[in-house]
Amino acid sequence: MSTIQAHVQALAGEIGPRGTGTPGEAAAAEYVAGQLRALDLPFERSSMRAIASQNVFPQAVNAIALLACAIYPLGGRVFPWLAAFLALSTAPLLLRAIVHSDSPLNPLLPKVTSGNVIGWVAPQAEIQRHAVILAHLDTNRCRLAWQSGMVRLVQPLTWLTLGMLAALGMLYLAGALLGGVLWLWWLSLLPAGYVVGMVITLWRDERTPFSPGPHDNAASVAVALEVAARLVEQPLRSTQVWLAFTGAEETDHAGLKTLLRQRPEIMRQADFIDLEGVGSGEIVYLTQQGVCFPYHPDPGLLAIARDVAAAHPELNIQGGKMVMEDEVRTLRNGGYRAICIAGRDPATGALPHWHRPDDTAESVLEDSMQRTASFVLAMLDELDDSRNS
Repeated sequence: MSTIQAHVQALAGEIGPRGTGTPGEAAAAEYVAGQLRALDLPFERSSMRAIASQNVFPQAVNAIALLACAIYPLGGRVFPWLAAFLALSTAPLLLRAIVHSDSPLNPLLPKVTSGNVIGWVAPQAEIQRHAVILAHLDTNRCRLAWQSGMVRLVQPLTWLTLGMLAALGMLYLAGALLGGVLWLWWLSLLPAGYVVGMVITLWRDERTPFSPGPHDNAASVAVALEVAARLVEQPLRSTQVWLAFTGAEETDHAGLKTLLRQRPEIMRQADFIDLEGVGSGEIVYLTQQGVCFPYHPDPGLLAIARDVAAAHPELNIQGGKMVMEDEVRTLRNGGYRAICIAGRDPATGALPHWHRPDDTAESVLEDSMQRTASFVLAMLDELDDSRNS
């Protein structure tokens, strides 16, 4: 077994599922720290509080919507307006969770302790540039909707949910303006019923097991460690490469946000290459991604990815689009330079075996990981050359 395959086997086979804030995620961080130590690379670890599950955000929104439904028929002058205020807040709250992996309700939401492992490889000469390789440590549950076989429904269902929440708010606003008429409350039971269905579905979702996650994201961690090992043998001339193994990517990107806060001067200058699901399928650099509200990579990094792909046709890596949210969303929202390299299942257009129980170590291909590592190194060489030219 090759070293890169051994990393996947250790993370997904021996440690297994690595849900955010679970002992599995902590064990993965310990494993990565041990590998960086074996490479004689400096590293640091940090912990942070993170949202316990991606479903916490929509369930909090659902609770507000149902509270509004309960309050409106109490009548009087105050309750219809309070119901309208609560209901009108739900769609914007869900939208913020989708776009920012965050919520004004965060202080009230359940949290767990997650952690980062951050290493770095020094260049041969004086540091003139920084590049960051991102690979998250945690895995998600085997979701009922957010999985490869259902990816075509993710965007329509998201739009439907936003529409139902907005309809509930508009009905209660109209009712408040009309003095709390009860017939609008009866009409509101249709979107409220949809919300109840969401509550039940998400409750069931939280009872599914965590995926072993060799694709999402042990293969990416293995690629990052392979890149680190090759850079130890042949460092770049003036680019310091950071290896960011982040926690809580599957919930609120707390690991990445912690890194950005801890080293603001360096991270603001850095170029980020995010790795997602690179264990098999088509390996693509993403030209567009996101659910309902698409986002795009940094134009400069996209140009480098295109140039490297053209210069190395043997790697068989091309541009592509995916319906997927990742840490690049947080980076691009903040004005950082970032791009994602991902595996894409040609049959579904999603990450291979995305959030599925059949995402096992045996389904990962060494060739896909080695090609990704070579592509990332070629991009790093181009970044390094651009600084030194």
